[in-house]
Amino acid sequence: MATTEAFLDRKSLVLYGTETGNAQEIAEEIGRTLERLRFDAHVCEFDESSAENLANNTLSVFVVSTTGQGDFPSNSRRFWASLLRRKLPASYLADVDFTVVGLGDSSYPKFNFAARKLRKRLTQLGATEICEACEADEQDDEGIEGDFLSWVQHFRTDILETFPLPADVTPIPDDVPLPQKWRLEISQELTSGPHELKSVSNVPLESNGHLPYNHHEAQPQVAQNDVLSPNQDINSHLNKPNIDERFIPGNYRAILTANQRLTSNSHWQDVRILSLDVKEDLPYYPGDALAITPKNIPSDVSALIELMGWKSIADMPINIAPNTSAANRFRHPPSSPNLPNLGIVLTLRTLLLNHLDILAIPRRSFFSHIAFFTTDSFHRERLLEFTDSKYLDEYYDYATRPRRSILEILAEFDSVKIPWQEAINVFPIIRPRQFSIASGGSLKQFSNGQGTRFELLVAIVRYRTVIRKIREGVCTRYLASLAPGSTLNITLRSEGRFHRASNLQQKGLEGTHLLIGTGTGLAPLRALIHEKDLLASQGQLVGSTTLFFGCRSPESDFLFRDAEVRDSSSQPPNGNSPTNDNSHWTPTFTHPFHLITAFSRAQRERVYVQDRIREHADLVFERVHRQNATVVICGSTGAMPRGVKEALAEAVGRGMLAEEVADEGGAGAGVSEEERVVTAGKEYLERMEKEGRLKEETW
Repeated sequence: MATTEAFLDRKSLVLYGTETGNAQEIAEEIGRTLERLRFDAHVCEFDESSAENLANNTLSVFVVSTTGQGDFPSNSRRFWASLLRRKLPASYLADVDFTVVGLGDSSYPKFNFAARKLRKRLTQLGATEICEACEADEQDDEGIEGDFLSWVQHFRTDILETFPLPADVTPIPDDVPLPQKWRLEISQELTSGPHELKSVSNVPLESNGHLPYNHHEAQPQVAQNDVLSPNQDINSHLNKPNIDERFIPGNYRAILTANQRLTSNSHWQDVRILSLDVKEDLPYYPGDALAITPKNIPSDVSALIELMGWKSIADMPINIAPNTSAANRFRHPPSSPNLPNLGIVLTLRTLLLNHLDILAIPRRSFFSHIAFFTTDSFHRERLLEFTDSKYLDEYYDYATRPRRSILEILAEFDSVKIPWQEAINVFPIIRPRQFSIASGGSLKQFSNGQGTRFELLVAIVRYRTVIRKIREGVCTRYLASLAPGSTLNITLRSEGRFHRASNLQQKGLEGTHLLIGTGTGLAPLRALIHEKDLLASQGQLVGSTTLFFGCRSPESDFLFRDAEVRDSSSQPPNGNSPTNDNSHWTPTFTHPFHLITAFSRAQRERVYVQDRIREHADLVFERVHRQNATVVICGSTGAMPRGVKEALAEAVGRGMLAEEVADEGGAGAGVSEEERVVTAGKEYLERMEKEGRLKEETW
């Protein structure tokens, strides 16, 4: 048998850029694949590494999601910017072998745009692509998982062919557990008081930001009943503030000043307006978002502790430490487990409550992890089946489609007993969730000009699955339970911004806008409307705004109706107060504003925003073609944006054809009118996308 030195030089770097955590999970799975191929695999965020470091590795793998308007995720932009330096020679990365995995959604116009840009730039700088890239599509029947599983088999074969192992060394079999790089251990550093805050010295601190308060100051402890229990009514809990004392680098501390339901009590969905205040002056613009890191519910944490038999250890101080048995296998220390500075004395209970996502829908790798922690042969066999690519449908039928959580799965496979020391390796980290900011203009500032206010439009996620179980979103459940006076950790994100900050007033906000939004998709559009209205109130000339807004009915979910529009059905319409088939609404804005509503359930026939666009085709053509309006589409992904773009293309195409016929005095020969309309409209929308005049923010 060859010694370890025979293949110790097989070093691989796996970098990921992510907002939701999907790319990180894929990167970690690639890292495990490479470890089984006897590579020293280092997995980290793009911005934790550098382009100069790539040549020090045998292989570099890039896993990147596309976000915003074809942008890189926030944790990869510094790395990407470093590759764009003009003085870099064409041979800068000549010694780098790489491959790229892109995660995207083909319902967006710039599908996997970040991955494609990265591949092109790496090649321009002389790097060699040694394996065909993967472009995973969320819209595929099996999601990104199916595309990735197909690709990783080819990846494994290509790697063994390109970097063969010594003759007497074989890959590590799948049924042999890999040593984990981190583990929990009893802390020898006891606190001198119940409120003393200590950092966990073994966890590397991130350096990408700050909290606007001294995190060494003692903060009030969070009682377990501060968060809504599963059996409580959400509204009944809005009476006791919750203090979030986690120190998360790059975050700001916000105070919740309002948590109000906007939809009627009889409506099936609870949509909230949340107001958050920070003491800093934080400039933000339409299309920006807030990322909020939620917590778990204490009763869920207690259930897991009971299920795993961790009660005796749950409230003892612990540390997160490198696993020396794993570290000895590699030349460099293991990468961080991506936890922030924990800020308080860490116990297993606080780790589960504040940092580990025990209600996540698990990836396949979770089942392979926990299969090693059961002595029940039937359970082990079943768990391993979920990890096999041949049984991908069974994995989806069991976990993804019914939205089974990790906690539920552990309750069903009750023979699984995870050692508490391994919790940091088994459970995913709680990721922040993003919400489009709904405030703009005068809504952003306090009357005294100090600090910044954010307003969020949040739909509380609560639904019944195919197996008739009720599911609730981890973050929206957490937000709905918070009383005014609570504090939250927030991060400002700008990747979805509609216009660059440099031309907001010169070209962005002063122009004409055609906005189409449904449901909570109104949030960023409302921010844009208020931003323009502030400029108008200050005497600046701004272009008109036309808003097509769709919801079910004016009584149930016409968001902001009472505050920003009033029923004017008894008044005649005018140029600033459009009519529509459901009723007449007079907006309370000062700049030229045109509101057209589509209430899908207010009449016998279903009416959607695309129907209204067709009804007002002349107006749409006037705004888009003659006034060069910027079009912004916001709402749920899928049928809505597709239908809207088809209706826009039809309206523009018909208008262009009518002008062409009028100019030329007749129709074109050999092509039907409908074909000419479709072609002209699609080509015009494609030009708008390239010019940045057609933007889509859907989820």
